[in-house]
Amino acid sequence: MATFYWEYFGGAGPAWGDMSTNTIVFAGSNTDLTVPVTVGTWQDGTHMGNDDPGTDQCGAQHMRNIKYVTSGQFDQGFGTYFLSMGQIAASGCTVRVRFTDASPVAITSARLYAFDGSTVTTRATDVEVFGWERQPSGIMTWSNVNDYSAAQGGDNAGQRLDLLNQAASTEHHYYIVLSARPESVGAKTSFDFGVALTYS
Repeated sequence: MATFYWEYFGGAGPAWGDMSTNTIVFAGSNTDLTVPVTVGTWQDGTHMGNDDPGTDQCGAQHMRNIKYVTSGQFDQGFGTYFLSMGQIAASGCTVRVRFTDASPVAITSARLYAFDGSTVTTRATDVEVFGWERQPSGIMTWSNVNDYSAAQGGDNAGQRLDLLNQAASTEHHYYIVLSARPESVGAKTSFDFGVALTYS
C-alpha cells in the first residue's frame, strides 16, 4: 500500500522521526514555539507542535530552522550562505517526506504546496512561504509556494515547489527546506502543507 510519512530530524535513535499528527510551527524563537513571528519578518525557529501551536513535541532537538534571506540565500542561525547541497545537509532540512509502496514504483509530477487546510488549490491565509528541495539538479534558488497578498499558493502550476522525479524504488525521500513569515498579526490556522505525486 502506498503511504506518505512526514518526518523531522531528531538526532540519534532513530535519526528521522515520524511527525505523526503533529504540525510544523514557525515561531519567533528557536527555543519557544509560543513566541510569535513579527509581521513581515521570517521565522527564527521551526518546531513541531501538537496544535496551533500547542506544546512542543520536538524532544531533545528542535526541528532544523532555515530562514529565507534572498532568492538564493539562507540563514541557519550562524550567517548567510548560498543555497546548495554543499551548504545544507540532508539532516539540516526542515522535513523529510517519505513515500513508500510494497512494489517498486517510479515518481513523476511530485510537488509540495501550501494551502488553507481545506481546499488544496486555495492558498494559505495571510502568510508568505518559500521552499527548496535538496536535490542533485543544481537548483540554487527558493520557490515561492505561498504569498497570500499576491494571490499565490495552493496546488497550482507555478505556485508550488516542484520535486525531482525519481526512478523505481519501494521507498522515496524528499528533503525539503521551508521558511515562512506572517502578513498579519495572529495565529495562522488556515495554513497547511501537502504533497502530491504520480507513481507507476
